Amino acid sequence: MSGAIHFSQLRHYLPLSTFPRAQLVELAELARIMEPADRSLIFEAPHEPFGESLYLLAGEASAVTTTGVAAIIEAGTPSAAYPLNDGRFRSVTAFSEVVLMSVPFELVDLMSTWDQLAVVERRSVDRATAFFSRGIPRRWSYGFFPALRNTPAARIEELMQSFVPQAVQERQVMTHQGEPAREFYIVDSGTALATRESPADEGESIELAQLGEGECFGVEALGDAPVSTATVSMISDGMLMRLPAEDFRRLQTPPQQALVAAAAAIELISTGGHWLDVRQRGEWQNSHLPGAYNLPLQEIRLHAGRLDPTVHYVCYCNSGRRAAAAAHILTQIGIAASVLSGHYRHVGGE
Repeated sequence: MSGAIHFSQLRHYLPLSTFPRAQLVELAELARIMEPADRSLIFEAPHEPFGESLYLLAGEASAVTTTGVAAIIEAGTPSAAYPLNDGRFRSVTAFSEVVLMSVPFELVDLMSTWDQLAVVERRSVDRATAFFSRGIPRRWSYGFFPALRNTPAARIEELMQSFVPQAVQERQVMTHQGEPAREFYIVDSGTALATRESPADEGESIELAQLGEGECFGVEALGDAPVSTATVSMISDGMLMRLPAEDFRRLQTPPQQALVAAAAAIELISTGGHWLDVRQRGEWQNSHLPGAYNLPLQEIRLHAGRLDPTVHYVCYCNSGRRAAAAAHILTQIGIAASVLSGHYRHVGGE
């Protein structure tokens, strides 16, 4: 196996399996395929490649777990569905005809956060709520994602709630080139046309793009020079999701949270606190901290009643990103929660 990987192959791996198609396409374009020689060392703690997630696509690898147990990982088996460097193993060595895939860890973690927190089909709550009219449908392309992806994880829900649905009609002009840009738009349905006047062509309009579901315009409103660089008008009736620029800027500052390092977190647990793993259920089943309770991020509002309101919870994930979003939600509903800084593997797993 060599060369590019098709996005559909990523559906066999976690946490990638639940990602919308557009996110898988982006990851597939960034994926690197590697074929290490038999008996060569893939990694050894404490020198794991933290900046990338390594998946076993083909062959067999030998490993030593963090508890010192030898193991064989075979491509296509359940144990190979997770990154080799997810904290389970002290070392991993290529054993036989190994093919690896490397994808950027930060991007995978960021996509996991948005997938669990903002994708409509992932949230098990009443879909009649205002938030659900402003979540992210899987049918969307992810053209909007680069403009919003750096929003602090604890603010993503509020960001989605700040979008206002706006019905639009064919030929309605939404932005004018050269005029102040005050709002950011995502196309929910219908099609928009972006054009730009060219002085060199005596003011004739040049078609830049037709924008469909999940694509965006007005990104200038979110930057330091909020002036529209194109005229955008509707070429069919439809629905837009409109975000005022002032709401976007307000939500780029993370809320104050109790961020705790491993030693302080262990102290909290020893004095009656509980670990709360907010990753996907499969991730928790694969590896987690001793005694940790799993409540996936997308289920926290629905199932917060399962938690003991008298207990302090230390939320964790693979980076602190999903944990920050979870702790913010718990704090809002009156449950004491802290965020474990960084990856839970810095504490130890089982």
